[in-house]
Amino acid sequence: MKALQAVLIRGRAMAYEKADHTKIADLMDRAEYLAGMLFEPQDMTETFRANLVELAERHQCGIALTMFDTNC
Repeated sequence: MKALQAVLIRGRAMAYEKADHTKIADLMDRAEYLAGMLFEPQDMTETFRANLVELAERHQCGIALTMFDTNC
């Protein structure tokens, strides 16, 4: 949950920075997808992490990946 929170915080920061709306929308779409994974009956850990890696690369959201990897 902390990783997802970090993604949402990054989205807010991007809005304050007046980032391109398509980039913000992409980040929020991915955040929505991550949230949905939390309710899947099967283990989505690998897919969740893979999406965090992409977010880190595309949206300077490495803190979310770090939080996930360190169980913060």
